[in-house]
Amino acid sequence: MDENQTETWHQSLQAVLNALNQTLHGAIPCPGQAPASAAGATHAGHAGRNDNAYMYILFVMTLFAATVGSLILGYTRSRKVDKRSDPYHVYIKNRVSMI
Repeated sequence: MDENQTETWHQSLQAVLNALNQTLHGAIPCPGQAPASAAGATHAGHAGRNDNAYMYILFVMTLFAATVGSLILGYTRSRKVDKRSDPYHVYIKNRVSMI
């Protein structure tokens, strides 16, 4: 009896896994999706929708590069301003103006 229950459980698990595999490969539509006859047309429509995905990625990368570049430039310029107010530079500036 115990062997029969295990075999039944194994068969039902195998059936679920097969259905999941077929759903993932598009053979069986998910609930609320178009029937299998229109699945080919649906997949062709999705392929056209993602044609410009590389342009979106390039746009986001460009914005990221501009943001990081402006942060680096702002930081380096602020460090230069700090160096100009260094007492040594103030001394050199006063010394040159005296000559």
